[in-house]
Amino acid sequence: MKRHAPPPPAASLEVELETKPILAMDFQIVWWLYDQSTVYPNIAGVIRSLVSRYRTQDISILLWLFFFYLVTDLGIPYFYTCVGNLVVAAALQHSINAKRPIDYDDSLYIHACTDPDTTGFPSIDSHMAIVVITPALTSNSVSALTFSLMAVSGFAIAFTRVFVGVRFPSQIVGSWGTGLVGLVVANFIHVSVLHHAAAAVPPSFHRIVVVCFVVGAVCCVASWVEASDSRNFGIPRHEFTRVLKAIVGSGTDDVAVAASLSEAVDQESRSRDSFYYLMQSVHSRRRNETAVAPPPQSRMVQFHKAVGNEATIEDE
Repeated sequence: MKRHAPPPPAASLEVELETKPILAMDFQIVWWLYDQSTVYPNIAGVIRSLVSRYRTQDISILLWLFFFYLVTDLGIPYFYTCVGNLVVAAALQHSINAKRPIDYDDSLYIHACTDPDTTGFPSIDSHMAIVVITPALTSNSVSALTFSLMAVSGFAIAFTRVFVGVRFPSQIVGSWGTGLVGLVVANFIHVSVLHHAAAAVPPSFHRIVVVCFVVGAVCCVASWVEASDSRNFGIPRHEFTRVLKAIVGSGTDDVAVAASLSEAVDQESRSRDSFYYLMQSVHSRRRNETAVAPPPQSRMVQFHKAVGNEATIEDE
């Protein structure tokens, strides 16, 4: 299968497209969506704004909201099911290390929408969408309208991944399948093992597990902040270090700083919270990353321009 316009695929990709029909169909969909983004740039901008390399700004954060909403009703089994599937899906993704569309075609890469630490299959977002949302069918407190909104959100999360070229459609469908398998296995374990052992396990055990999970999550967040993982929080390491030193040393350095500064300097500006400057730096950095670039031309237009340039060279 050949693309509609240059730049053409690499020779290795051409061979794979000819020998792997599923990959060829995946690229037909991904490239078609890419061309549509040039025809409807405003709609494409809205869809891309839902996907972010910062996890707290991505549409997938809805899954966490659904989880906290349902766990109060479905209880400890639901908690174990979601946490277990999250760990297994992450382990599978890093062990399989499947390629994404952007790994084949560099022109699909969008920096602001790409998480550099994820791979193609299984898609953790699509896997967890099934695990988190499907049990809502068994809850009497979830209305049909609420479940419909959850389901639409799950499909929207999957579509945005394909639209920005970070997942193939087949990887999304396969991730839904792994989510169903994980849900069935978790329910089987709960019924066959945990249910019979519930009498031997004191109620405090579950509370200890939940506390350990929360503490572990807090430790992960703290390590991300300390390492200044800009993917998650957008805070460069040097900014984090500078602000931390300013906070720690503010009690001992104020006298020396005040003595060295001119009396004309406003006291209020000198005592301004260091976090103000940190947030200014973060917002400035994000504005630079999300600056609107001129809309890319469609691949057909690029093709005609390339042909025209070749004809001009031949005439000369």
